[in-house]
Amino acid sequence: MRFLRSIRARFTGWYLAVLATLLVFLSLGLYLHVGFTLRRDLDAGLRHRAEQLAATPNIGQNVRAGRFEEAIGELVALYTPSEDAYEVSATRELAQVVDRTWVETAAAGTPVFATVTTAEGQALRVYVTQIADVDRRLPPPPLGAPPARGPVAASQELGESVLVVSRPTDIVDSALGALRATLLLAVPLTLLVAAGGGLFLARRALVPVDRMTAVAREIEETDLSKRVEVVAEDELGRLARTLNAMLGRLERAFKRQQQFTADASHELRSPLAVIEAETSLALRKERKEEDYRTALETIAEETSRLTRLIDQLLELARVDASRRTAPDTPMDLSELAREAIEAMLPLAEEAGNRLSCDAPRPAEVLGNPGSLRRLLGNLVENALRHTTDGSVTVSVREGRDSIELSVADTGEGIPSEHLPHLFERFYRADAARTRGQAGAGLGLAICEQIVTMHGGEIDVKSEPGAGTTFTVRLPAAKPGAGNRRI
Repeated sequence: MRFLRSIRARFTGWYLAVLATLLVFLSLGLYLHVGFTLRRDLDAGLRHRAEQLAATPNIGQNVRAGRFEEAIGELVALYTPSEDAYEVSATRELAQVVDRTWVETAAAGTPVFATVTTAEGQALRVYVTQIADVDRRLPPPPLGAPPARGPVAASQELGESVLVVSRPTDIVDSALGALRATLLLAVPLTLLVAAGGGLFLARRALVPVDRMTAVAREIEETDLSKRVEVVAEDELGRLARTLNAMLGRLERAFKRQQQFTADASHELRSPLAVIEAETSLALRKERKEEDYRTALETIAEETSRLTRLIDQLLELARVDASRRTAPDTPMDLSELAREAIEAMLPLAEEAGNRLSCDAPRPAEVLGNPGSLRRLLGNLVENALRHTTDGSVTVSVREGRDSIELSVADTGEGIPSEHLPHLFERFYRADAARTRGQAGAGLGLAICEQIVTMHGGEIDVKSEPGAGTTFTVRLPAAKPGAGNRRI
């Protein structure tokens, strides 16, 4: 039962069904064509033989003498008008099977073909046609002569003589029988051979699938390095390449997940270790009130850091989940930029920074409102955290098919070796920045995920001592797109 449900069996079954249908119709057509051709040739032979006999002198005497009944089974009869009926000159065997209506029809000028069976069970093909009986050719009556009487008048009333020629159909029947037996034997044998060949070819064709299955069974969640061998540039080869590409993506994703888990564990462990150490130290013996206050401040600071880290992890998880849903809400990116500036003004004043917005015109994009607010907040907060007594400018410009958002600061900048890794999760380049408020390294990773979710791109340009500029390009909303405007 398992074999019958396999692709190999179904492929062979459909192949045999199509082949069997073609063979049956081909055999039937061949059999009918050969039968028609043999019968047509037999009728043509009878017609030709009748023409030969009609041209023979004294045909009546020869037929009555039985001189045309040859060894091949040919039977000849001659029907001649006699007073009020036809007189037959033939063997009794042929005379018994010839219908008199055929004779009358032939005498009227319409030849007749028929197939009859004798009393002995022999099948005959009969040809009945009109001829001029040479034994009864009479001179025309003279002018003014009285009408003919007796046999002559009957001959004129009944019409011309009728010749009957017959031959057995044994040759045709035996040829068709041999052809029928050959086809009944050849068709099943052909299907049997085709079934074996089909199974062999199907097995050969599906060998790469078996290899893919074997490789897939060997792949484990801890080892995604195995790949399917590509042996041909056909459909299965393309499938193997697709599977290899999918395995590559899964391997990279799995490695990123492992790295993310390790980095998250490390980041979570650090503040917890500090909290545990401060708590243990404070509880070990009685201390002054100032020592307890210092310990509690350290615990509060680490708790705040731990809370921010957990919030960023949750935010990153939400962004990853939101990538499955295409953003469809039209919103003005310039208005969102002004809102972000207003929300960050207290943080900018605390660091002595000037925060400005250059977004004079509306710039609509299709997006998720909460995600885009997080994007702007993270970029502005990142710029303010790494700028002291400087300026941060948020600009929005409308292009032909995209909206460009840039956040530029006048901080000390980032060394070039750190730029390719800025958007990696838990990567920090804070040693190159001015302020010591190192984050968890997730803010820019969240920004990249949000931009990717909206079908855009983000890049960074920075020079040490000249500041940093983050540029985001998002597709512009087409007129009438989305369901509502924010």
